[in-house]
Amino acid sequence: TYKVNSSLFFNKFFLNFRPYIFGRRCFIMTKWDKKKFIKKTKSDCMSHVSMITMDLIKFAEDNADQIVWGSGDQFGTMTFKCKSIDYGFLPLFYITTNGRIKFSINLLRSKVNQMEIIRDFQLKLESSFLMDFDSLDYPADVYHPLEDMFTMRSEVNKFITTIQSLSARLHQ
Repeated sequence: TYKVNSSLFFNKFFLNFRPYIFGRRCFIMTKWDKKKFIKKTKSDCMSHVSMITMDLIKFAEDNADQIVWGSGDQFGTMTFKCKSIDYGFLPLFYITTNGRIKFSINLLRSKVNQMEIIRDFQLKLESSFLMDFDSLDYPADVYHPLEDMFTMRSEVNKFITTIQSLSARLHQ
């Protein structure tokens, strides 16, 4: 007879199991979740950064097609993903529990063939943050401190509007 160690199978199977829900939003169970993410952000970041993070989490809950909570040990991440008919799920931005944000413009350049969408996103980011986001000056997506990127509430609102318009164009 062939004997299988059932506890080993159970642990190996369920440690790698990532449940998901079909529909508009898909929440993948990982090390981080909303509650842990918020608690860590509030304990590690300035109140201004925590408020920005809370606004972006609320926006993601209301508008993202998928929110992915990270599995890192040093800090947590939240990824805002949009489902495109042509390209599947695309991450538009990431935020971390240590008060940083990453814009996925270079990743989008590599995946999205409609350059007018990318160009529009680039122009909106450049006008909002007064930085160059072209492929020569910004060759890799990097994390930026939230306190440097958003100093006023209107900048957060402008960024939210930018992500909403990008999502709408990717949904078409």
